[in-house]
Amino acid sequence: MKLVYPEQDVGLGTAYERVAIYRLFDHWLERRPVQDVLEGPVDGMAGIAGLHLLGRAKRGAHVRVELTEAPALERVRGVYRHLGLSDRLEVAVQDAGQAGHTTAELVLTYNALPLVDDWRGYLGRMACRSTRYLLVSVTSPFSYGVMIRKAMRLVERGGAEELFDHPSTRPEVLEPLLRQYGRIVEHDFLDCPWWPDLFVETGQSLLSGTLKRLPVAGRFVRERVSGPATEAGFLYGPANFPLFPDHPNHRELAEAMKRHPVFDERGERLARLFGHHHAYLVERA
Repeated sequence: MKLVYPEQDVGLGTAYERVAIYRLFDHWLERRPVQDVLEGPVDGMAGIAGLHLLGRAKRGAHVRVELTEAPALERVRGVYRHLGLSDRLEVAVQDAGQAGHTTAELVLTYNALPLVDDWRGYLGRMACRSTRYLLVSVTSPFSYGVMIRKAMRLVERGGAEELFDHPSTRPEVLEPLLRQYGRIVEHDFLDCPWWPDLFVETGQSLLSGTLKRLPVAGRFVRERVSGPATEAGFLYGPANFPLFPDHPNHRELAEAMKRHPVFDERGERLARLFGHHHAYLVERA
């Protein structure tokens, strides 16, 4: 398994996913304060890996981030340093196929299960490292974007499986396994903007990434698009990470987000239709 670690976040879609993550995790954990949290070593984010528990760090928690490559951890260090949170961060290189020894009150695995060879074993290892809560987020197989992607695959060349095809994304498969490790206390859909998640390559915009997959339009777009910097106006990383309201550059991002309808916290039916991910909080037995 070779993981890809992007050097920056690209596009408004990735920025909104971050905001949705921080908002939902804050909501779940405001009644369940934890001071020692861990994420990684596999991260399925289409952006900089290892930044999902930044919101916990801003609230005083000690965060341990594990990834499989040191350069990716340096980017994590850079973002924490940029936000003045270096004293709350610990990082470590960790092989995805090995069981780490460090435990934490809360352990997060974000969209990782479809990316590992033995996903059940990986989930079990991460659960054993949690002393209070296990937080598991996976791609939603129910969104209208998934329906569009399935239709698109009928006219594309090849038929490789995608994240939503993986059995771990389906509640009837995942929930019985989670109950082996404790009690499911929360389940919700997150990252529910109006636009569909069409699972384009990391660093591509929704439009160009989609067109590139089509037989005729794809060749035209590939010849004329030079790279991700030309496709999105929202490029964030260790030198500029305005995802929180107290950041001096947050206003521009917030204004852009206001122009787009979103359906997080708007009821289960809408969230299920628009949600790019769904997540579980498990209280360890």
